[in-house]
Amino acid sequence: MAITGKCNQTLSLPGVSISTTIDRSASGGVPPQDVAVPAAKAGTLSTRTGDTDGELTMTDTDHGIETSDKITIFWDGGIAYQATVGTVAGKVVPFTGAKGDNLPAKDTAITAGVIVVLDVDFDGDKLKMFAAMSNRRGHVVFEDSGDVVLSAAELVANEPYLYIDGVTATNPLAGDPVDEVHVANGDATAAASFKMGGVYDSES
Repeated sequence: MAITGKCNQTLSLPGVSISTTIDRSASGGVPPQDVAVPAAKAGTLSTRTGDTDGELTMTDTDHGIETSDKITIFWDGGIAYQATVGTVAGKVVPFTGAKGDNLPAKDTAITAGVIVVLDVDFDGDKLKMFAAMSNRRGHVVFEDSGDVVLSAAELVANEPYLYIDGVTATNPLAGDPVDEVHVANGDATAAASFKMGGVYDSES
């Protein structure tokens, strides 16, 4: 039985308003996600040993980041993700192997969010419509079963990571099937609401 994905858009432009509804019929749906992502914790990049490694000094001792966690580090103008936490000592959080942007200068103010892993399997090549969104600044990573990053993107608060077949120029999730989705919150003031869903044609 066919299902439908629907996108309603309204554009208010100088001298004109345009409203449109885009429909995409498909045979299946991506398992929907609606999860709370814990608030990030504030601190500074107190030691920088390279573009991917260093130490954070957190503002509060009860930051909740633990040894071996995977974290995403946010700062004004950049994001480094999937960093592996070393042995935590009080406020000091060492880390290695960050991906994404090169780390900023020593003593830059940061927030660090522990990554939430969602076990969601779907074949991005078959997507007809897909969207993910956070109500706070965040970051999302789509990985295949070999832990290869298929797509990684900053989530601007309340702006969607969006693909519509025939409308969006390039499918960001083409390639190997998605095996996991990693989400982090960059806002230290509150938990984020992350939502994700889509429709796909299993016969395409």
